[in-house]
Amino acid sequence: MRVATFLLILVTLSFSQEVLKVDIFKAVEIAFEKNREIKRIEREIASLEDFYRAQKWDRFAPKVDLFVDKDGFTLFGEILLLDFGNRLARIRSAKINVEIKKQLLEEFRRQVKIKLVKLFMDLALAEKLAEVRREEMAVAYVRFDRERERLNEGLSDRVKVAEWESTYRRFRADLMKAQRDYNRTLYEIKRFLGLEVDAPVEVVYRSILDFKVPQNVTIDTEYLLKRLKNNYLVRVKSLEISYLEEKAKENRRMFFPELYAYLSVKNYYEDMKESLSEGNLVLRVPIFDMASRLRYLSVLQLKRAVEIEKDDVERTLKRDILSAPYEWERLLAKYQDAVTFDNWAQENLDLSRSNYELELAFDLGYAMSTKTEAERRVMEAKFEIVLFLMRLYDLIGEDPLKVFTEKIPFFTEKVEEI
Repeated sequence: MRVATFLLILVTLSFSQEVLKVDIFKAVEIAFEKNREIKRIEREIASLEDFYRAQKWDRFAPKVDLFVDKDGFTLFGEILLLDFGNRLARIRSAKINVEIKKQLLEEFRRQVKIKLVKLFMDLALAEKLAEVRREEMAVAYVRFDRERERLNEGLSDRVKVAEWESTYRRFRADLMKAQRDYNRTLYEIKRFLGLEVDAPVEVVYRSILDFKVPQNVTIDTEYLLKRLKNNYLVRVKSLEISYLEEKAKENRRMFFPELYAYLSVKNYYEDMKESLSEGNLVLRVPIFDMASRLRYLSVLQLKRAVEIEKDDVERTLKRDILSAPYEWERLLAKYQDAVTFDNWAQENLDLSRSNYELELAFDLGYAMSTKTEAERRVMEAKFEIVLFLMRLYDLIGEDPLKVFTEKIPFFTEKVEEI
């Protein structure tokens, strides 16, 4: 019995300690399922879709009311037979409102992907920085300890000992900060994914680290400009303009006739067997409604304001696109500088290892920490390039994760000037 209980405890512990491995694609899948903001926007879309259906039903669906007074009760029914655009404009504006919210959801999902990649990058950099600080701290501690021994032998002084202790303490404080940043970022990833912050999670960012930086290419601005119309803000502003056009039509009521059919059935309490019914066709033509006229003009002014906003958005995006090749060259130069520094750090480390037998142990320690820092710089430069390319995908309304799954379409071969 005790053996069975012990085995049951072991099995329970093994399940409770199961580690969830998440790469960027798995993280996006979890976020789409559990992110609260996504769920909120989806509920708003469902609400707007119901309102759109209600507006369609409201146009030609019959309406029946019951009126009760001291003499009896009346059933009164009406149905719209014909209108000249007002109610149709209301239906169209409701449909456009749905499309605007759907565009918001698509953009938010793209931003979730970029945010998650950024968090993964921050975690990888914090882990690498902690490795750098750990190596620096180890070297400083050895120097500090060696200097204390030299002080006891009368070969050093207290100033040098204090100096190396200060250096060691500074690197130790930097290590603690890097470890704190790592754990804080890991907790933020869990929170963003809707997981418990104490749940065991292993973040796998190999797909990000394995990204190959393209060489001898530049940004094809013509490709991006042709797809500018797919940008989220451009699409939303265009939809907002269409929405306001329909709202203006909805408020344009004077001299726009509507044809109704009415039917009323009156029953009196004195003789419930008898009823008085009456039907009629009514043509309604508004000839004076200053309030609707002012609402119409108000919506037109708002439409012109949105048109100005759309023009400004397009100009800003064109500026960003035309400056993208220069930003690419800056990021590529930073990456190439980091790679060159990493190559030098590797050569320096190899040299220090070959000289280790000559008692140059401290030089080896410094070379190791320098090499790790060089690797961190390469990672950081590569990550900046990845985020830059993801934002260009988002700029033209495409999936930012395509940067990891396809040949990037907005690169063109670089032509060297002679």
